[in-house]
This record gives sequence, C-alpha cells and structure tokens, in this order.
Amino acid sequence: MIEQAYSYLYLAVCICLGIAVVATLIRSITAKTIIGRFVGVNMLTTIILIVICILTLFLKESYLTDVALIYALLSCISVILLSKIYINLFKKDNGGEE
Repeated sequence: MIEQAYSYLYLAVCICLGIAVVATLIRSITAKTIIGRFVGVNMLTTIILIVICILTLFLKESYLTDVALIYALLSCISVILLSKIYINLFKKDNGGEE
C-alpha cells in the first residue's frame, strides 16, 4: 500500500518537474541577455538532476545516482567553460576594458 502511494508521488513529481523543464527551456530560449540564458541552462540542468534522482527512487536502480553525479559534474564544467568563453569575447569586443 505504501509502495503504491510512493510510486504515485514519484510519478506526480516527475510530471510537475517535466512541466518545469518545458517552462525553463522556453524561458532560457527567450531570454534577452546571455546571463539570463546561463541561469536558464543552470536551472534546467538542476531540474533534470532532480528528475534523475527521483527516477532512482522510483525504479530502485542505484546506478542512476552515479549518472546524476556525472551529469552534475559535466554541467558545472560546461558552464564554467561557456562563462570563460563569453568573458574573453566580451573583453575582445571592448578592447580590453573591464
């Protein structure tokens, strides 16, 4: 009985987070500034990480936690690299001024 209640809860949370993913994706595409896009992408990856962790509980597969950790690491590295590229382009466009 309690297992079925948890499965319904996990399913409902995954559906709500799926709607949040779509809303965040729309927000990050329509953002006017590059900073808004970076924040949108970070929020998107965070929501996806939460979904992966909930699926770990729902499916009772422990390897999905490892997948979530690797995804978090790759997300962090990619945002750092994109930020560095954007800062270098900004400096080049402004002639080295800060």
